[in-house]
Amino acid sequence: MLELIRKARDRFRDLVQTHGSSKTKQRLWDGEFATGRWDCLETTKDDCVYPRLERWAKGGSILDLGCGSGSTANELNKSAFGGYTGVDISEVAIEKARERTQENDRGHKCRFIQGDVIGYEPDQKFEVILFRDSIYYIKRPQIKAVLTRYSRWLTKDGVFIVRIWDGRGKLRAFADVIEKNFDVVDEYRHEESGAMVLVFRCDAGSREG
Repeated sequence: MLELIRKARDRFRDLVQTHGSSKTKQRLWDGEFATGRWDCLETTKDDCVYPRLERWAKGGSILDLGCGSGSTANELNKSAFGGYTGVDISEVAIEKARERTQENDRGHKCRFIQGDVIGYEPDQKFEVILFRDSIYYIKRPQIKAVLTRYSRWLTKDGVFIVRIWDGRGKLRAFADVIEKNFDVVDEYRHEESGAMVLVFRCDAGSREG
């Protein structure tokens, strides 16, 4: 019985993520962050994305789409970036991120905005636009269009960075879309875990803006 309930709950969650409005998805994520479901993501200091992020940010600005409760803003080497904008659909997560950042004396260089990454429109350009787990919540047929749209907010030499936890399993499809449609300039693959970090740009002909 418990297994059936879990499966039904997961199915409902998938339907909300796929077909729900931004407000519906916000309520879902607010509830999960408020009840501690995602507390496991509050400490990710060993994430393989950080060395690439520090290298490619070059002391400039970072847009973190799906920032959650602020792990990137608080764990990344403070000297690696000059400015940081985190966006997440959950207001509960955003408030947690703001509190953590103030406690770590990073409030002067970090800001957090509640919004749906599918439709969010930045107000500046960035050296790096980062997707960590948030890439999984974009429908695969939409990934190319979403990334191409965001390309207008990259600086001339700016890059996207995407971290995929398991590039050998079902998440491999996300890497396939990126490798097929974009110019990969750097990558990392962890042989044991299968984790991948892809650094890429749009081709000149497909980049917006």
